Amino acid sequence: MAFTLTGSQPVRSSVRRTHTLSFLRTHALESFIVMEYACQIGLLSSEVGQARQLVRMLVFGTSIAMLLLLPGRGQAPPAAGPAKLVLAVVGLALFHPNTNTVLAGSAQIGMYLAILAPLFWVPRLKVDTPTLLRLMMIIWIFQTTSAAVGVLQVYYPGSFEPSLAIVTLKMGAGYLKSLQFRNAYGEVTWRAMGLTDTPGGAANAGFYAALLGTGFLLVFRRNLHRLFALGTIIVGLVAIYLSKNRSCLIILTICEVGIAAMIGTRRTLLVLRPEWRKREAGSLPRLLGAVAIAAVLSFSWAIAVGGGSIADRFSSLVADKPTEVYRQNRGYLIEGTMESVLPQYPFGAGIGRWGMMNYYFGDNSNPATAGIWVEEQWTGWLIDGGIPLILAYVLAIFMAFRTAFKIGLSPVEPELAIFAIIICGYDVGAFASSFGYPYFSSQDGLEFWLLNAALFAALSGFRKRVDAESAAKLAQRQPGRVPDTRPRPVQA
Repeated sequence: MAFTLTGSQPVRSSVRRTHTLSFLRTHALESFIVMEYACQIGLLSSEVGQARQLVRMLVFGTSIAMLLLLPGRGQAPPAAGPAKLVLAVVGLALFHPNTNTVLAGSAQIGMYLAILAPLFWVPRLKVDTPTLLRLMMIIWIFQTTSAAVGVLQVYYPGSFEPSLAIVTLKMGAGYLKSLQFRNAYGEVTWRAMGLTDTPGGAANAGFYAALLGTGFLLVFRRNLHRLFALGTIIVGLVAIYLSKNRSCLIILTICEVGIAAMIGTRRTLLVLRPEWRKREAGSLPRLLGAVAIAAVLSFSWAIAVGGGSIADRFSSLVADKPTEVYRQNRGYLIEGTMESVLPQYPFGAGIGRWGMMNYYFGDNSNPATAGIWVEEQWTGWLIDGGIPLILAYVLAIFMAFRTAFKIGLSPVEPELAIFAIIICGYDVGAFASSFGYPYFSSQDGLEFWLLNAALFAALSGFRKRVDAESAAKLAQRQPGRVPDTRPRPVQA
């Protein structure tokens, strides 16, 4: 008996490890995104205090841990090649003579690694179309909730507001006043924050609530579910209006037009290619009708809550040229980068000189290596690695978009095709956001690469299932033949 009990312990340990590894491979994506949002909500509490820095680092540290600890290799998506080049450039930047400190520079490199890491660890997981849909639904629900909270913050000023970010509070009274307005009831309120600590932060949540709501509107079969998806699009648009973020509305409009064009193209392919005809890819009339309804209802609702200042803010989009509106709001930052930063630092200014890594770990006592204020991504890239870094990162983004575009117009299952098309719009929105703030140096950037890697992994899972089904059918027709089950490279 003693011998049996002693011998069973390694067996039980092996079984537990197997079950843990199986759970991790199956649910790691959903668990990771839930943890990310839990940390984001935790940062809204003033009780976090000194642990704030650790909470911010937890998500990025987990991404690096997944890269180091997950077994296997998997087939990396096409964007992984340029991503390695990005890491090589920022790694060399550590030896730049004007790097702030070794600690700040190493922390910045670690940030790049954590944000790009999903390209390498997600393919090691078991990902299929249902996994991708669950991941998208978690993001959709969270962003819709954040957008709805933003609407409530303007409805009831002071009731749903978190503590403001330390960086925002340090901007001065004049800047803080510019982030406030009077709602339709005459009360002074912040621009909708949602589940962030920054006035106007609900605009991003509104963007993704509306964008992902479009995808689920096309995927859902029941009318009640479609009605709910339409409601999330409306809530997302209202949050954008109450954040007074015009650029976000423009980007969303461009994305929706692109999605409609791709849906129309795919439906044309269904007609031209008989083998595709059973693969329905969403209803274009349903999409156009829903967007039209959402546009009318959301604008009326936003004015009813936010007052006339909302109409005045967004009427400038048609009163002035869009290029002039952008130049007056954020375009001047890009102009300043091109005119002053680019000639001065074509190959970088040293790493660790901007952003939170400089704030937490930097030493700005030396003017030659002191921190540089950055408000959008392109300046950050230029400082960290100059033109080589910009070219490498933009190539990685393009490869991600190209992969999603090809999947969206390929003969795959309808849900996978629709969300590939939605991720195309997502990628366009992310790239456009990089002109307004450091998108790819934040959790937003990590989420970008997570979604694109999950999409490619889902394609791999779909191809494997198709190959297995084909092999099974062949084995039934030819009982004596052993099917070839070796994995084949996935072409996106």
